[in-house]
Amino acid sequence: MNRHQAFANGFAAQRKRDDDAYSHPPSDRSDLESKYIWGMQDLVEDEKSDHPFGHRFEPRKTSLHSRNNIKKLLLTAAVAVLLILFLLFPSVRKSFFPGKSVPNQEPFDIETLRYYDLEDVQGTSRGWEREERVLLCTPLRDAAPHLPMFFAHLRNFTYPHHLVDLAFLVSDSKDNTEQLLSDMLEAQQADPDPSQPYGEISVIHKDFGQAVSQDVESRHGFAAQASRRKLMAQARNWLLSAALRPYHSWVYWRDADVETCPFTIIEDLMRHDKDIIVPSKSDRPLPPHLRC
Repeated sequence: MNRHQAFANGFAAQRKRDDDAYSHPPSDRSDLESKYIWGMQDLVEDEKSDHPFGHRFEPRKTSLHSRNNIKKLLLTAAVAVLLILFLLFPSVRKSFFPGKSVPNQEPFDIETLRYYDLEDVQGTSRGWEREERVLLCTPLRDAAPHLPMFFAHLRNFTYPHHLVDLAFLVSDSKDNTEQLLSDMLEAQQADPDPSQPYGEISVIHKDFGQAVSQDVESRHGFAAQASRRKLMAQARNWLLSAALRPYHSWVYWRDADVETCPFTIIEDLMRHDKDIIVPSKSDRPLPPHLRC
């Protein structure tokens, strides 16, 4: 009996071709399709990674991403450094925010501020050559009879008058000392001779309660010495503290009733180059340069 042979394009032939396709995958299929169909290992692993409890796949970070992170770190560090400089150094803030400023403004250029450089303020033995300023202090009490003689001496001083500042303390006076002093100072400063006017002049009025009379017996009596000298010391200290300025190199105390004194007395005292020189009273006559 003859077996029936199907046509080449029949069902049997089609089945045979399908079986051949599964046993021998065609080369023209894509790689992904082949992996999926044939269950290759790397595709299986990728499918396992999608499990909700498995490790998720993360792509490798590129070099560009790393450079961006470095830039962010450097920028953060620069901002932190600037913030610290702004807080600790005010000059840095002024450089970034100058604001309004007066051009060519000198240091300490404030109208109500006085600045003194005391590096060169020092008394020397030749102060007239270095233009050292002298403060002449004179306490006055009922001194109207002595003022004409006092101003006659002032006119003849050889030390440059513009370098001498005058300070007067009028206290406990019953005569016209203050008015006469004002008139004579005005005449002295208005002298047509340019070498006659003095520097700064201070006239201070302050009473200390001095009750001892100005006559010779009362002034030099033993009983009145303690209270009289105490008030005299207070008056002199007060006058010095009120009139002394940082630019004064010397202080010259001068009583109004001194009758004889060399005109070069200020220079003579400077030449000794001592911090303090005081007169000494004795029966022996003093040298000419110390007679006042």
